[in-house]
Amino acid sequence: MGKLIDFFKKHPIIKTLVLMIIVFFLLIGITLYGLNLYTRHGKAVIVPDVKALVLPDAIRILEREGFRYEIIDSLFIDGAVPGSVAEQTPAGNSKVKEGRIIYLSINAYSPRMISCPKVADMSLRQAMSTLESVGLTDVTIKDVPSEYPDLVMGLQYRGETLNPGDKIPAGSTVTLLVGNGTSGGYSNATDEELLQDTDDALITDESWFN
Repeated sequence: MGKLIDFFKKHPIIKTLVLMIIVFFLLIGITLYGLNLYTRHGKAVIVPDVKALVLPDAIRILEREGFRYEIIDSLFIDGAVPGSVAEQTPAGNSKVKEGRIIYLSINAYSPRMISCPKVADMSLRQAMSTLESVGLTDVTIKDVPSEYPDLVMGLQYRGETLNPGDKIPAGSTVTLLVGNGTSGGYSNATDEELLQDTDDALITDESWFN
């Protein structure tokens, strides 16, 4: 031992290099140990499945299992219980680190409402694009008498005429009233049929024989 000490005294550079190597490996060991503690390496817990549970019950289960939670979205699902968990991330029964945040999407108590845009006097193509831009994609077309074909005359919801700014639930089915190019509703009659109808009316009108 004494010879080793004497050797390092005679060769201070070597002594410094050996100390640097020792310190280097000590730092690596301390870092790996700290990371192992921080990430809880090898320790995973199962995420409870709280989907479809009402929010208070879901929160109670998550907190009891040591999880944190965060509500990130609210959406409306027809038929689902209002205020229940519609989606969760990570999914139930998956393995995660203890204390992980569980992100929840909640089923809204009422559907999101959409303001109806102005579509009257637009072309059919333009009106369809306008409705899709606000989220109204379930659209039916109804022909109505009009001098101009493919001209939108109005918008209806459940048989009632809608005005710009009226609010309806998102995902509703709306009806576009579109002109068929006739002003009197005879779009399916030919000129000969219209002339024949006129002649018949003249013949059967008894006022002509009095």
